Order: sequence, then C-alpha cells, then structure tokens
Amino acid sequence: MQQNADYPLPAIQWAQQQLSQYGRIGATRLIKVPDIAIAIPAVPGSTSAAPPLVWRDAGTVIAMYGQERAGTVAKFAQTEFRLVLTGDVDFVSNGNTGDFAPLLAVVGPNVNWFPMTRRVARGDNWAVTWRTQDALATAFPTMLFAFIADTDLARVERDYDQSKSRPQ
Repeated sequence: MQQNADYPLPAIQWAQQQLSQYGRIGATRLIKVPDIAIAIPAVPGSTSAAPPLVWRDAGTVIAMYGQERAGTVAKFAQTEFRLVLTGDVDFVSNGNTGDFAPLLAVVGPNVNWFPMTRRVARGDNWAVTWRTQDALATAFPTMLFAFIADTDLARVERDYDQSKSRPQ
C-alpha cells in the first residue's frame, strides 16, 4: 500500500473514530501481545519481556490498549510498558532513548483505546517489556492492538462509504 498525503486513509480514520466512540467495532481484528510467563515480582523496577509479537498479516494498527489485570487506578499508574516496533523504533522515548510509560498515562483508568496509526508488514516483530513500580503486589499486564488487515480494507471502505450516505 502506497503512503501519500491522504494517509491515513479516510476509512482508517473513520474506523479509529468508531473505536474511540463505541469500542472495538472500528477494528476488524484484535491482536494480543503474548503473555509473560510469570507475574512480575512486587519489586519496584522489576521488568519482564513478553514474547515477541510477530505480525501474521499486513495492515494498519489503529489503536492500542494495555491493562494490568487487577484493573485498579493504582495498578495502572504503577505498571509501565516499553514498546519497540520493527526496526528498533521505540514508541515511547525520553528524547534520547526508548523509555517506559505508565499505562495510566496512555490508556487512562477506564477502557480507553489509545489511537495510533502504524503500518505493519507480515513478519514484522514488535517487542513489549513490562515494568512495575509496585512494592506490594505482583503485576500481570496485557496489551491488545486494534488492527485492520489489508485483506479487510475493502470491507471497511465500503462500510465507511455507506456511513456517509446515512442521515446524521
């Protein structure tokens, strides 16, 4: 898919809007980062790398959601992630190098998808490393990506065109 001045495509932007307003319906698939083997110990600064996420299909990632399974605001604030995209590109940076960001700062205390527009190719590898700042309880975080595969794009564009013809 060629990128141009209209990237992201209007249909992709529409799907992101659907996702932010109504939940998962903007995506055609949810891709889950593989789980860490064991919970992160309750030692501030402890890290655990998830197995790499290898993209099976080409497409566009339209949003991300991360959660610590305890689900409390405190756990969201104390559980951090570092996401390294294909080509050693850090999603979070401190200006000099890749860094960690608390889930609370990115996805908030509710089920808020963080919009992003990132092309992926079949075989691309993304790496997630988790870090805890909690001294009282272990952490077992998870991350999902809302995804539109290139093979699903024609259907999304058709849905987008139909939505424009409906009365508001």
